Amino acid sequence: MRRFLIALCVLVLVGCSADSTPPSSSPADSDGSAAAASAQSPSDSAKKGFSQNPTLGECQALAERDRIVAEECVNAIPAEDLSGALLAVGVTTYEQAEHAVDLGVRHLFFGTGADFSMLNGRGDPSRSLDALQKRSGGRLVISVDEEGGEVQRLADIIGKIPSARQMAETMSPQQVTDMMREHGEKMKKLGFTMDFAPIADVVGAGDVQANAIGSRSFSADPAVVAEYARAYALGLQQAGIDAVFKHFPGHGHTTGDSHERAVTAPTRPELEANDLVPFARLSDMSHVSMMVGHMQTPGIDDASHQVWGAQTPASLNPAVYQLLREGKYSPGAREGGAAPFRGTIFTDDLTGMKAITAHHPGPDAAVAALQAGADQALTASGAVAVLDVVGAVRQAIIDGRIPRAHVYDAVKAAHL
Repeated sequence: MRRFLIALCVLVLVGCSADSTPPSSSPADSDGSAAAASAQSPSDSAKKGFSQNPTLGECQALAERDRIVAEECVNAIPAEDLSGALLAVGVTTYEQAEHAVDLGVRHLFFGTGADFSMLNGRGDPSRSLDALQKRSGGRLVISVDEEGGEVQRLADIIGKIPSARQMAETMSPQQVTDMMREHGEKMKKLGFTMDFAPIADVVGAGDVQANAIGSRSFSADPAVVAEYARAYALGLQQAGIDAVFKHFPGHGHTTGDSHERAVTAPTRPELEANDLVPFARLSDMSHVSMMVGHMQTPGIDDASHQVWGAQTPASLNPAVYQLLREGKYSPGAREGGAAPFRGTIFTDDLTGMKAITAHHPGPDAAVAALQAGADQALTASGAVAVLDVVGAVRQAIIDGRIPRAHVYDAVKAAHL
């Protein structure tokens, strides 16, 4: 954390006085968590089992034996000092990974162009994921896009697996679970803890080029998608890898590829009858995360904040996060509709996809997504300086644009 504070002061992103002294609680802290944290005396903290100025790593260690105390520990950390823990950051080199960890980032994403000699057992142990875990003083999330088929980063290391479409056409759900357990065990040995998979989108266009989905989807039948996505995620879980369903509220019938331009999803009634069905059926699965995409969503609006789904990417739309968290959508998918989702909610990449970057620079996009309700803002592109993003998020917490209560809730969801 000391490296984090020094780096931010050098950049003059925020005043050093603000960095070194936690701001007092404001009336906006509706749950009082910031006030409670600042009011704790050293003896109070000691009685609870953590230091007066705890680190996230200290809180993570407590979570293994007492979740409630671990949450109190997180509440004792100044919210702005948790800014890095709200980000999932793409890294390609060990130096980038070290820099991110030193800035308080606790989720490293390995995408295109990453140096896989950092993986455990594949290079210098002093420059490995294990070394980064030790450097963090706690527990890092290490993620990758490892879907199968056309999106598979580790094929040359641990072998290929079929596309989602091939799985559904040629394998039973149990066979998919067994295959993903075996594949996940190989990922785990390399140091990964999370896979941004499986796709829970219902295929619309016939190929990947049409809207980035195609064979990445299990089927055009929402029930088949839900069944196979659950089987896939279960296999990963059995291997100790966290699964992430994507791309809520559905990318399979969008008007194009959000990597290339702004795209629009069908209307809300159409989504609820089709694309949202798999997410509704998967909403009750425990120990999984969801990823929100960048498609515009006509009819999913936040009128109180004048945010209209037809004009706003889902990843920046508070109404989309509210829909996912509250559930009750797609009542035809399960009795009572979707269950309220209690897991971690990620954005899709905010720094390398034109549906976002055409109008929102990386730091601004991360702040906007966290304001909207994301727990983790994914900044996978190395073109954006991590220090700038962490600094922007930190300042947004200090000035109240990102509520402190949400900071604490998001960090607990993602890192405890």
